[in-house]
Amino acid sequence: MSNPRKKLHGRPTESASHVLCDEHGFWDYTTPGSGGMERYTRDDHLLLLDDMQAAGMNSLLVVVKWMTTGYRSNLPFVDQHPTNVVTASDNQLLRDVIAEADKRGIETWLGANVNIYPTAKMKTQAWSTARRIFHVDFPFEISSYDLDTSEVQDHAVAMSRELVTLFPRAAGLMVEVEFCGMEMPHRIPLYNRWAKKNGRPPFAKVAHPLNPRLPDIAAWRDYATFRRAELMRKIETAVRSKGFRGQLSTLCETGRLPYLITQDVNLEMFHAACPNWAAVSYECSYNKSRNRYGMMEMAIEEPKRAGMKTYYLPRGVMTFAFPESWPLPLSIQQSWQLDLEDIARFRPDGVWWFGSGHAGDGAHIHLSRLRQSGYKDGRAARRALLKKIAAFGSA
Repeated sequence: MSNPRKKLHGRPTESASHVLCDEHGFWDYTTPGSGGMERYTRDDHLLLLDDMQAAGMNSLLVVVKWMTTGYRSNLPFVDQHPTNVVTASDNQLLRDVIAEADKRGIETWLGANVNIYPTAKMKTQAWSTARRIFHVDFPFEISSYDLDTSEVQDHAVAMSRELVTLFPRAAGLMVEVEFCGMEMPHRIPLYNRWAKKNGRPPFAKVAHPLNPRLPDIAAWRDYATFRRAELMRKIETAVRSKGFRGQLSTLCETGRLPYLITQDVNLEMFHAACPNWAAVSYECSYNKSRNRYGMMEMAIEEPKRAGMKTYYLPRGVMTFAFPESWPLPLSIQQSWQLDLEDIARFRPDGVWWFGSGHAGDGAHIHLSRLRQSGYKDGRAARRALLKKIAAFGSA
């Protein structure tokens, strides 16, 4: 695997970007309904890479499977949108992006959410089902699944194996299992079997439907972590068997209530079981007006304390919010400033700014909101963020 501090046209990538962390860049989505990179043309991608190179950035994470699928797959259990730009190119667009990024000294990771699928393609009972997610209407029903069934685990392994086979030049793989810790009736006996072996308290029945057991209950969180680690070990074995030697990471979800801050994963337990995996985390709901330092402790300090390589996911060119919660309490410029301060203070190993621009509206970005924030388009916002990073790093 190449060095993240590789040279750009004979010159090292030392810049204000590296004052903040060793690995630094953007995180975006090719998946239908997400917005942003979803509709990037080749020229849009090249402009992004040129801007990143000029700023001294060296890492790009492209999420190709979120609620929907943003690459051409041969797997029968994922959706395929023929109008998606990567799918329509039979994946050549993404291969070209990875190659062009490599020319500029930028390593490309691929990301996949591996426990959310079209309901009609699954046999397993879902934890939750919806047609409208993050204020976006999808053309089919999408469901979220726990990790206790062989169907879900087998699908996750197959997708991970397919990605490293289709895109062998990827420098890393990020695996997300969003909402995998929630309670289902079939999980109680499975949990009790695990609890008996591990000296943990049994649960007699499912908790109240409106107040299910969540990962912040220690014993349940440990069980959910056990399942996550079990799956990640299978994925690691599968991708290594295909010759993939890149980095591995999983997104460790955080949560926040007025008087409670949570981390869904028992990080020490996970790291002991999966020592080669890094943690990716974030500031829940992207609202630093509340519990700012508590959230940074959960997102950065706790994974580092557990001995994990730690990546942080701040708000980039992103207007994420439910319609009823827009505008967000902090402007995008205020979020950038506070995140830069927190990155400098808490020192994650890597940073990916969530959202690299705009080429169409979706769950993560709306042009009208971007213009309300003071930017005519996505690139103008991106370049403003890069300018702010440079000024902060050189201050």
